[in-house]
Amino acid sequence: MKIGEVAKEYGLSVDTVNYYVSLGLLVPQRRGSQRVFDERTRRDIEMILELREMEFSLHEIHRVLSLRRVSYFASGEDLKELCSICEEKKNHCLRECDRLSGVAARLDARIAELRRRAASPNAGSGVPLSMLDLLCCPLCGGALRISGADMDSRSVFSGSFKCACGYRADIKDGVLLTPNKNRDLYDKPDTEREMYKNLPPHLISLFQSSYNWMTERLARIDMRGRTAIETHANAWFFMHNHQEYLDPRGKYIVVDKYPETLLMYKKLIERQAFGRDILYIADSSVNLPLKPGCVNLNIDFFAVNEHNFYSEAFLLADLKKYFAPGAAALGTYFYFDAGAVSMKRLLSEYPSCSANNFNLSYFEGELARSGFVVRERGDAEFTTSSGDNIGFSFHEEGERMYLMPYLAEMKG
Repeated sequence: MKIGEVAKEYGLSVDTVNYYVSLGLLVPQRRGSQRVFDERTRRDIEMILELREMEFSLHEIHRVLSLRRVSYFASGEDLKELCSICEEKKNHCLRECDRLSGVAARLDARIAELRRRAASPNAGSGVPLSMLDLLCCPLCGGALRISGADMDSRSVFSGSFKCACGYRADIKDGVLLTPNKNRDLYDKPDTEREMYKNLPPHLISLFQSSYNWMTERLARIDMRGRTAIETHANAWFFMHNHQEYLDPRGKYIVVDKYPETLLMYKKLIERQAFGRDILYIADSSVNLPLKPGCVNLNIDFFAVNEHNFYSEAFLLADLKKYFAPGAAALGTYFYFDAGAVSMKRLLSEYPSCSANNFNLSYFEGELARSGFVVRERGDAEFTTSSGDNIGFSFHEEGERMYLMPYLAEMKG
């Protein structure tokens, strides 16, 4: 039989048969340039398959085949050696069974714990009382008075904030809902976390590299009695999966235009039970109900980019009035190097997107114009493929998209 015929008969690939030949497991005859698989060689294949089913390695199979080829097991010594090989394999399998039983027991315990956590109710949170002093009317700067509040000693779960000028913001399910509703037609709330699906492993590794850089710098920032903000949580959201790195003595604000997205992340964060004070604000604008100068740190993982999907303005310039003197900006900026096709596709998919998006020179210039000085920047790493992820559907295969971590500080 020819190699293709014997491979088909035994359900093997031609490459596998060739591999067995290269190792000496199979020794077919040659007739000219072709190998011929006779009855003897086919018996070798059958023995290989039988021993593979019994978990023998190719090295062990070679030992057995060599014994058969030398004496066809006619020698008593050879039979004893074959018996010894089989006993060694049996003992190995018994040890492996014990090990796998232990693994299965540990998996049972892990499954039970995960089911318990999934079934347990979330420890609900609301607008932290410790953060009420950060709020003010975004229209006149006046004080906001709370009414109809459902609250406990730590949080407000529902109610309304009202200003004498007529401004009103409601609290529902612990989320502060401002009158600034989303009107954009090219986006939707990502309550199923579709943005995190279908990311190729190498891009996830780039994310993690930036995360590592950011968390290392975050640990150096004194957050005692200070406030950090992260906006555009509907895109990529840094805080929710890095809560352990958030100083428990700090205060944290999360802003997004979709209440549904905020509520989804709020529940995820509550389930992790780190107990950080977090104020969730649903607002599609940058005219937030916050006092000027109350924010000490802006956290950005794609937020600057996301802002330019729907605005020509630079995010940190729009938020500047909320930053305290010496405020820091810690983030990762995404940009293209000669990404002409990607940008063309981006502007086609998102007509409201700024043509300056994903532009490193624009980012550096606007950062400086917003009053920030870059103190550190990490190595910019790139990918040439974003796979089938919907968040980067515009990324043209082969064009370089860079991720650049940075730490900047406001002058003065």
